[in-house]
Amino acid sequence: MDFQRNDAMLMEILQDRKTIIGFLDSIFGFLRRNTDFYHTKLDEADKIGFPKGVRDQILHGAMQRYDPDCLIQALTAQGGADDGESAPPAVEEVVLESENVSQDEEINPIESRPPQKGKEQSKFSPSDYKNGDVFETYCWSQSLKDVEVQVLLPKDHQAAKKLNILIQAQHIKVSSMPNPQTIILEGNLSQRIKHNEAVWTIDQNRLIISCDKAKELWWERLFDDDREIDAKKIECERYIDDLPVETQATLEKLRVQQLAADKQQNKIHTSNHEQAITLDRLRAAWDAEGSPFKGQPFDPSVVRMS
Repeated sequence: MDFQRNDAMLMEILQDRKTIIGFLDSIFGFLRRNTDFYHTKLDEADKIGFPKGVRDQILHGAMQRYDPDCLIQALTAQGGADDGESAPPAVEEVVLESENVSQDEEINPIESRPPQKGKEQSKFSPSDYKNGDVFETYCWSQSLKDVEVQVLLPKDHQAAKKLNILIQAQHIKVSSMPNPQTIILEGNLSQRIKHNEAVWTIDQNRLIISCDKAKELWWERLFDDDREIDAKKIECERYIDDLPVETQATLEKLRVQQLAADKQQNKIHTSNHEQAITLDRLRAAWDAEGSPFKGQPFDPSVVRMS
């Protein structure tokens, strides 16, 4: 992925602000002034912003994506053509949780795909299958550019060394390393992905696979034999420049209002500070020798100040 240009721009901000806290303050200040990131949707008709709670989920997901303790495993394929060849495993494998299992230990059988198609609200939250679908042992979500698959792992397969993960341009297979005949998840993808750039991580009892789509389009299903999702319920996310003119105008109006509110808040803060200093001086002069108000209750309203 081409991240050098972004790193160069962000490095300038970091060098200017000196600290991580200052850097993050600049980033979130930008989001507040120039985007709808802090706008909470009041109802379904609201075209901008996010429903309550979704913003925190986005932040948490972004932090986890680059957290080394979350065990992100980069799958960097050697040889570069998008020909369906599987990506090799990560160069360095870090295991979140491991268990010593001997070759003779009995492995619990795992049902092969396809699993039951009933929705399991207790296992996956709506944010886990946003713009996608949920099944008994896995779910998937998507944006216009990428897709994410979450797979529930059996208790004796919740370590990277227990899994054999095969990711191809239009095929995903997750099986048991000790017993290759045991399939956890397998299917032909309904559309192609950039398998050379796919990454996966194990978080607690879940395998999370993140892939970039080969083409920017909304998928109707993850695997060929999955049921089709309701395209009308897809929440489209696009760059601000790609939004309709009316929506861009609304965002600009919000930005101007926020800037005006910040300016007014600063003005009130400065004014209150100056008024406090003036009142302190007036209080000191109220009972001073020679003051016509000496001995009377302090009442600044009787004094006209220019």
